[in-house]
Amino acid sequence: MRSGRKSIRPSNQPLSEVTIRVPGPFAGISDLGFTAQYRSQNFQEPLHDVPLLIEGPPPPMRRLAELLQLLRGIEGTAYAWSDPVMLSDEVVVLAFRDRSLAGQTLSDGEPAHKSYVLNLVHPVVFTFLRDCAETAHLRLADVIEMRVSTKSNSIADIVLPLDEIVQSNGDRLLWKVAG
Repeated sequence: MRSGRKSIRPSNQPLSEVTIRVPGPFAGISDLGFTAQYRSQNFQEPLHDVPLLIEGPPPPMRRLAELLQLLRGIEGTAYAWSDPVMLSDEVVVLAFRDRSLAGQTLSDGEPAHKSYVLNLVHPVVFTFLRDCAETAHLRLADVIEMRVSTKSNSIADIVLPLDEIVQSNGDRLLWKVAG
């Protein structure tokens, strides 16, 4: 007879590299999307920065890069955003930075541990979209698509209504203010 216990990943086994692609998350621009890249790491080490590579047409990308500067001013969270950097007219990169442990370890205390786990399991995509809507006031598409994959295979294609990701939507349309 088999036990009803579930297998739990040993803490010394690394978490796999995962990519989440989000095509067309901003209202009115279907050819602007982003990719979040989680590097492989061990479970109990501080979370690595998660880079977001955002690609799209030049006029809305310039405006987006300006508005993403607002994410740097978010305070009181267990994470931070790097400065957005325009690699070209069509590519911007920024990074999600876990700050949950900030000089602590997982064994130091319950609040840090909860924030660490939340940052680990809550997709950076959701945090980015929420901050774009609430802080940068960007209008997001009504439906958000995500494609989750590893180096070797596709894990999931997910389609969610916006209200399952963020409660309030912004009012800035990139295509109206671009150019």
